[in-house]
Amino acid sequence: MDENALIRLAQTGDPGAFRALFDAHHARVFRLAHRYMRNATDAEDVLQETFVKAYRGLPVYDPAKARSFSAWLGRICVNCSIDALRRGQSWPKASLEEDPMADPPSQTPDSDPERTVRNWETRARVEDALAKLAPKQRTVFTLRHYEGYTLREIAAMTNVTEGSVKRHLFRAVETLKRRLRRFALEDGYGL
Repeated sequence: MDENALIRLAQTGDPGAFRALFDAHHARVFRLAHRYMRNATDAEDVLQETFVKAYRGLPVYDPAKARSFSAWLGRICVNCSIDALRRGQSWPKASLEEDPMADPPSQTPDSDPERTVRNWETRARVEDALAKLAPKQRTVFTLRHYEGYTLREIAAMTNVTEGSVKRHLFRAVETLKRRLRRFALEDGYGL
């Protein structure tokens, strides 16, 4: 069954259809929430809040509009994440043990522990620099480079024009380059 048919069924109150929509989108929504909240527990809370709000807002959602269901959910998730952060949760330091996207160290005899530690350090510095971006820049950068949304979807999710999305993305990349330049030069990457 295609997504629009599931949406129409869910709008009539079919719990199985809404469950199918949840199953199709919950992993992506969780990853997006985790990028904001930086820990699994808070990301789970945002995931739940996102789908509760989506369920309540489903009767007015129009699949015929240009915004995709995925982008609509993404916007709800971003708003819920920002609201959670405003309620007092800050950007905590990334925990490698809690990060489901972190690559575990290789356990093969050929693994290089020094390289693994260096990769974790690099990841931590990038995440720290990302956390210091202006909120709009961080949102656009995260949606584009971590979640893979198109510029059009990001524009719909953030309620700005595609040109604005491009500007925020450009500024985010330039700021990250500037903040990570010294680190990259120390390691011989040369930005």
